[in-house]
Amino acid sequence: MKKTRDGRRRFSQEFKIAAVRRVMKGEQIASVGRDLDIDFGVLWRWKKRVVEKGEASRQRMAEFERLVGRQQMEIDFLAEALRRVEERRQQKNNAGAVASSKR
Repeated sequence: MKKTRDGRRRFSQEFKIAAVRRVMKGEQIASVGRDLDIDFGVLWRWKKRVVEKGEASRQRMAEFERLVGRQQMEIDFLAEALRRVEERRQQKNNAGAVASSKR
């Protein structure tokens, strides 16, 4: 569990879904809230969102966020590789060698 800048707790999607699943299986919201040290109203809102939007949409959103993260890492890697190639090309030009425009 992480905390926000103002000190509030921040729960992962997996934690929220697990808590809501307990409620959906028949446990009382108050009981689950006490067990997990979560306010009744917070847990109720999580359950309402899952009922309205569905658990699958939350999981799909998390998958998209992971995909975007991986793609950003690939973009950063390729940008760094391109920067290094350009540096080497400039070093060859500065050393008196003729750079080829043919590929």
